[in-house]
Amino acid sequence: MQNIDLTGKAKKTITFGLAGILTAAAVVGYAEFNYWHGDKIIKINNAKVTGTMLSVRALTKGKIKENTFSDGDEVKAGDVIARLEVSVTPEEIEQLENTVNLAKRNYAELKTGKIVKVPVKRPKPKLNGKVSTLATLEERANRMNELYEMGAVSGKERDKAREDYEKAKATAPKNPVVETNPNVDFVIEYVEQYQATPPEVLSGAEKAIKQAELSLNVARQQARETDLIAPIDGIIYYNTTPENEVNAGDVSAKIGGGNDLWIEAEVSEEIFTRIPLGKLANYSIDGKNFSGTVIEKILPEEPEENSTDEVKPNDKFTIKISLPADAELKPNTQAKVEFKI
Repeated sequence: MQNIDLTGKAKKTITFGLAGILTAAAVVGYAEFNYWHGDKIIKINNAKVTGTMLSVRALTKGKIKENTFSDGDEVKAGDVIARLEVSVTPEEIEQLENTVNLAKRNYAELKTGKIVKVPVKRPKPKLNGKVSTLATLEERANRMNELYEMGAVSGKERDKAREDYEKAKATAPKNPVVETNPNVDFVIEYVEQYQATPPEVLSGAEKAIKQAELSLNVARQQARETDLIAPIDGIIYYNTTPENEVNAGDVSAKIGGGNDLWIEAEVSEEIFTRIPLGKLANYSIDGKNFSGTVIEKILPEEPEENSTDEVKPNDKFTIKISLPADAELKPNTQAKVEFKI
């Protein structure tokens, strides 16, 4: 039998196998080194210029008539930075004033109450035990006067009939409504009576005054607030242009210094961990190229347990990049950022 030497073949196999393993390890190590230490470019396209500049808000609804400065101009506190054209007219204010006066007069009348006529039953006046009305007494007095002139009755009888009528007349109500049915022994008359206004009606009238006064004050305020004033010194950047419609509370401009602006970008957690503070970044804004450094890294906020706050905490990984002092960039401008890692 021929002896076969397997030692050499085994050595070759082991040698080539080890070389393959080392080569694979080297490739993996090189790839990993390049991944972590190579010049990999990370691009962020959703960055923007932001900052802590002071917002100037419109105090009333209207249309921007004029911006008195340009973006990037320096303004002083008290400067008029924009003028509004408001829709409130003097005629509308006069009409609102009349509404207030009418509401006040209405309340004053309701507060004093009113006189109303209410029906009241009263017995008919009686003569010699018989039921008689005032008209009957008057008719009898006139008849007795005629009979006296004819000599049919005495003056005493005439005077007694007249006396009965005058007494009934003195005690009778004014403008009574008399039931003419002879079988009824009472009369219905309407007498004047004071009636107070119910409290709920007075409350409604008082609320109407307050509502009318509120509408008037708002209109007067709108008519006055035609100028937007700079509250502080600084550099101004407008959020609106002439002919734009604005509502009360809308941000019309922002004012601040060069240090009040920066580039802000939201990134993934992986990129966040790989970009250190002070890292150089290149970015472009409106076709212009700039460079800056990472000045702050903001972690997501952890929501508090059992919190009832409606404001949601920040849930993004955010980095801030410095801006050149002379960049003259407007807040909310979009920016494209590149990091070389």
